[in-house]
Amino acid sequence: MMEDSRPIIDTRESINAVGNMLAAVLKSGPQYPNHLADTYTDISRSIPSIIPSSQDATASYQRVCKAFLDNVIRVRGMPIKEISGSDEQQSQNVSSSGSHVAKIFDTLRPSITEQFEWCVENYRSQSNTYLNGQIGQFQAMLKEFLDQVPSGGTKDKAIKGSIAEIKKELRSLATWDRLFYTYKARSFPAEIEHIFVFAGNPLAAIWRYSDLDAQGEYQKTYNHQQRDGRVYAVRGCWAFEKGLMKVGPAGYLDAISRPSQELGCMCSLQWVTGVRRLPGDMITDKGRSELDRVTAVIPVERKPENKPQSAAADAGPRVPKSRVMRWFGFGGD
Repeated sequence: MMEDSRPIIDTRESINAVGNMLAAVLKSGPQYPNHLADTYTDISRSIPSIIPSSQDATASYQRVCKAFLDNVIRVRGMPIKEISGSDEQQSQNVSSSGSHVAKIFDTLRPSITEQFEWCVENYRSQSNTYLNGQIGQFQAMLKEFLDQVPSGGTKDKAIKGSIAEIKKELRSLATWDRLFYTYKARSFPAEIEHIFVFAGNPLAAIWRYSDLDAQGEYQKTYNHQQRDGRVYAVRGCWAFEKGLMKVGPAGYLDAISRPSQELGCMCSLQWVTGVRRLPGDMITDKGRSELDRVTAVIPVERKPENKPQSAAADAGPRVPKSRVMRWFGFGGD
């Protein structure tokens, strides 16, 4: 959860001061040639004292990510809460990533650290862009109001009502960091999960679009709906090396952004770990031949051996069941 150390009363007083300044200008009208321009400048300059900076928001995000990272290191995997008995007070973090990740965790540490640093810097860059955009919207609203102020002032209720809207916008701007954090809260955990999944040597990933992408006030600069259902190959995976698969129409996974990287993205990936789960146009002739061969022998391999096999049966090639089943997706995907 994001921190917020700004005194509520100071923020409220500052916003009310802006409202009083605009009300006075509206009542009297401009008192000198540059009065309206100076009012715009004075209010614009007061914004940094009312809202948190992108640097402060990034520092808070970094602390949140560091706390999560510490838990990841402690449990050697993705942390989840485990409750002992019926007492929630006895809950503790455990790993949901399995023993395989725990065994190779030390080899993954450099990648995890690298993604921690990347996520913080990405947050810094995106938060700065987001904040500048929000400030720009507020300034456009402020300018539109000041452009309506006539000489000698006015009591027009419609124009006066704009002051309340400006204050409302400024109150929203004062909490921009909280909304921004909700857009980015999943980004670091998603990157860590990505590292752990890759440790299991997946072949491809199916993009799953989330309708939540279309929600929220932030104007998206991307359209992930067009990625929905597309299958992206993992470049250099073992199935490529063995000539069993080829890249499909969607291309490679590393050529696109990942879910949660872009601001507001709520999409996810469904991983493909077996050749038989790949679309037909991503399986080579060799892959199809091997898949047919493995499919044919699996029923025999799965039968319990109640009697010794004959010498003739031993003469044929054996399929290393556990590994091949896993390769081709018969051991669960």
